[in-house]
Amino acid sequence: MKNKSLACVLGLSCVLLAGCLTTVPKLDAQHSASVQTRQLISDGIQAPKIDANGNLVSPWVRNSMMSAFYMRASRLGIKIDPNGVPVTIHITSVRSRSESARAFLNFFDGADHLSGVVSVGDVSFKVEEDTWLYWPVTGYRSIEEVSNAVGEQAANGIALVAGLPISD
Repeated sequence: MKNKSLACVLGLSCVLLAGCLTTVPKLDAQHSASVQTRQLISDGIQAPKIDANGNLVSPWVRNSMMSAFYMRASRLGIKIDPNGVPVTIHITSVRSRSESARAFLNFFDGADHLSGVVSVGDVSFKVEEDTWLYWPVTGYRSIEEVSNAVGEQAANGIALVAGLPISD
């Protein structure tokens, strides 16, 4: 009986955490792309630009987000072309804890957070990630891992807009 209870608790925990690990953004039907935009995106996109909107986004957060974007985009078959459709990631909020706060205060210091809106052609969609469901268990998850997830979400969203299959 104890084993069944433990298995149920572990299973439920895995389901809850798996929901937060998703890197596929939700696209509304009203924000879906036109047929012409889908074709243009599948032909190629420009290298994404990051618009910080006055938020302090450190260079290593930008680099890890863009690195994850390029790796995911290459796996999905998204072509990067200087003459392609322009892509801009507008950062709406960012919160990064210091390493000392992470080490000494652990989860009492709150969570790292990064969110934004990706504009590609005539379509825009939200991307965001934080560590709220991770910090009680793993207080050492960093803003780098959060920015990696946002970069992957951006690439997955562009693939969804273009009608490309997303597989993991």
